[in-house]
Amino acid sequence: MLNLRQLKFVLLFPLAGLMTVGCGGGAADGPKMYTVNGTVAFTGQPLKEADLLIRSVDGKHSAGAKVTDGKFVLKAPVGPSIVEITALREVPGQFSEDNPGEKVAVKEQFLPAKYNKESTLTLEITPDTKDVKFDLMP
Repeated sequence: MLNLRQLKFVLLFPLAGLMTVGCGGGAADGPKMYTVNGTVAFTGQPLKEADLLIRSVDGKHSAGAKVTDGKFVLKAPVGPSIVEITALREVPGQFSEDNPGEKVAVKEQFLPAKYNKESTLTLEITPDTKDVKFDLMP
């Protein structure tokens, strides 16, 4: 008769093996990724802080990056992509006190929806895509 420790091993070892087989997604399984770097400006000024998301139009892949001082770097697969850029700023004089005793500045999305939730920005990523520029206007 198996003791408790042996029984756990007998039951858990095959389960762990099944979980390992089902968890693909290693670098060899996915598409080849290419480094894309670029800049983002709003009304002619580099965005100090923002988030940039690239989604393939087929919905199979996405990649994101932080924009810092107007610059970003990310890795993405080739193909047509939709680009979303979000940037928040503090609303002067407005604070949230949702947590008792904690006063937090309220932030708002200041880029137009055509650059994020209703994005019209696109980018065709190729192995040669470098130095992408997004010059956003109100």
